[in-house]
Amino acid sequence: MTATPPATSAAPDPGSPGRASPLSSLLRRLADVWRARSTTMDDGGPGADREGIVASLELAQAALRYLDAAPGSAARPPQVAVVGPTQAGKSTVVNLLLGAVHSEVSPLAGFTVHPRGFRVGPLSDDGRWTADVLPGWRRCEPDELRRDVLDAFSLSDGGADAGLPEGLPPCVVWDTPDFDSLAARQYARSVLEIAALADVHLLVVSKEKYADQCVWRWLELAQPLGRPLVVCLNKLTPDAESVLMRALEQQLARHGYDAGSVPIVPLPYVTGGSGLERDPGAARLRRQVHDRLGDLLARPRRDVAAAALVRRHWVQWLAPVRAEHAARRTWLEWVAAAAGRFMQAYTRDYLEHPQRYDTFRRASLELLNLIELPHVGGAIARVRQVVAWPMRQVMGAAGNWWRGRRQDELRGVHSLGAEASVLLDTWHAQVAGLHREAGRRAAERDETAPYWAALASELDAQGESLRAGFDEAIARHHEAVSEAVHAAARSLYQSLLNDPARLNVLRAARTTIDIGAILLAIKTGGLSVLDAVWAPAAFGAASLLVETLSGLELQRVNRGLRERQRAAVQRDLVAAALVAPLSNLAEWVRAPELTGVGEDDLAAATAELARLEGRNA
Repeated sequence: MTATPPATSAAPDPGSPGRASPLSSLLRRLADVWRARSTTMDDGGPGADREGIVASLELAQAALRYLDAAPGSAARPPQVAVVGPTQAGKSTVVNLLLGAVHSEVSPLAGFTVHPRGFRVGPLSDDGRWTADVLPGWRRCEPDELRRDVLDAFSLSDGGADAGLPEGLPPCVVWDTPDFDSLAARQYARSVLEIAALADVHLLVVSKEKYADQCVWRWLELAQPLGRPLVVCLNKLTPDAESVLMRALEQQLARHGYDAGSVPIVPLPYVTGGSGLERDPGAARLRRQVHDRLGDLLARPRRDVAAAALVRRHWVQWLAPVRAEHAARRTWLEWVAAAAGRFMQAYTRDYLEHPQRYDTFRRASLELLNLIELPHVGGAIARVRQVVAWPMRQVMGAAGNWWRGRRQDELRGVHSLGAEASVLLDTWHAQVAGLHREAGRRAAERDETAPYWAALASELDAQGESLRAGFDEAIARHHEAVSEAVHAAARSLYQSLLNDPARLNVLRAARTTIDIGAILLAIKTGGLSVLDAVWAPAAFGAASLLVETLSGLELQRVNRGLRERQRAAVQRDLVAAALVAPLSNLAEWVRAPELTGVGEDDLAAATAELARLEGRNA
């Protein structure tokens, strides 16, 4: 199973050069999963706003990455992010801030697809700080940026040598792509990166765009960062300015902003933008940005803001993780129930089945062989084999014919006897039932459906391996039972050796029965039907003699063999070869739509978030 590539460009690990923290690793994995779900699952399903969830995760990752980047330090100058929807005039506003045309302006929607930074005023840095704040992104000259390579940016001179634009301190001004065009999802991550990096957000909207939901969704997303906000209401006509200013203030208040602390700077509509730099709004815009940059220490700390952003979305982000953990617990409960049904079926179909259970009969038969008269018993057995040869040939031919009809059933461990057949058939029944139930849950298309679909697929893929492991366990169990049979027979025989009188009586009775069988075979030529029934009858008579004449507690031995066999199946087959591999299957199931986050990983990330919040407090 391979993941569907996300719509946005892949980026390297945003963490530090060393091992990423548990929280950063968790957010990165969650972003991958939500991104995969946004391309493979129906939008009407649970958590339909998957693109919004991906955006919040990417913003949180960037915010955590920049916790240690001190704003305004010598290593990193103050940053201003100019953001807004398409055709709002962002590039025009950037040029107004810079006091000259540095950012190319176009009437086409989606013209800007890369972050473009402009260094303003005399700065002591050389831009090396970008290696830390935009890890893995390629820095290019503006004319080297390509529309098909999105993980790139430019950082150029925006008038550092010509002096500061009036009213603007030394800083870096970023012109960012729009966040609402049809192609915006392809470069949305770059907007989020710059938003997390920036010390001040300058939102540019036009009279046509100020009420768009995308604008307010973006503001709601960025609000926990606590960055100072300046709003530029662009492309205004004189008759609409006062009305739109009031409407914008109301919208800000409705979305949790203190409208009195968010300056709104109106700019008039000017054809082609010519002469806009002479409008009083241009100077006021620079002044508002200057004031916000000069008040950086008054804003919330970056760690406070990052923790607030993570906590706001924490429950929603973790929905797939919680669902997977719940589904995994359900699967383990199913496996435990299947183990119980397995033991019930094994007890019913073998241990308590009058025809199939043969362990004690095998022990009794071995005991009968042990009590044969020394030297004489072996000779009688050879004579019995000779005279019974015709019937053995007939029975052998019949057996071969029957085995040919059941070739598939008797292949492999089925050939080991009734117990092996019961064990394997019961395993098949339980595994098939689990597979059906997982498939049924996958078809329900709820929050746990991706987990059940992946688990059913993994069960298909691992079916042969699981079966082979169970076959090996059956073979080992068969060997262990055979050893237990030998041990039980030898123990009974040792008890008889301690009572020679009874042993001799049993030997005489066994010899008499064997001689009778030989005489019957000679009389009938070894082809009588009586020969076919004599052997089991003789065995039964001999067993009865052993039980009645020897004084042995055969029923106690029988119960002991049965209980040891039950315990061995419970331990070596059910627990080790059924429950363990099926439980491990739940731990290792993987798919693009699954987080694969374990309980320990989640606990570590949660603890890190709590430490971050505690440090803030």
